Amino acid sequence: MTTLTETQLPLTGLELKERGIASVSRYRWVDNARVAAVALAQHCGWVTSDRLHDVMTPPPHPSCYGAIFNDKRFKWTGEWVQSKRPSAHARMIRVWRLA
Repeated sequence: MTTLTETQLPLTGLELKERGIASVSRYRWVDNARVAAVALAQHCGWVTSDRLHDVMTPPPHPSCYGAIFNDKRFKWTGEWVQSKRPSAHARMIRVWRLA
C-alpha cells in the first residue's frame, strides 16, 4: 500500500480530466470524429457535440466526446446551447468553430 508523501499529492480534478482525455485520445474514433467536426465547421461555420452524435457511430468509450475538441483546430465561440439529445438531460454544451 502506498501512502501519500509531500511530493506525491492527490491529483486535482483538472489533472484527472487531462489524463482521461489523453487516455481516450488514442482511439481511432476520436480522429474520425475530429475529421467530421472539421467538415461540419467548414460547412456551417460551427459545430457541437450534438451534431457529431448525428453523424458518428457510438464511441468505444463515452469520454471520447470530451477529447474531440481538445485540439488546436477548434476554438470555443464563447456560446452555449442546450443539448437536444434526451440522454443529455438538457445540459448546456459548447459551440465550437475552426481556429
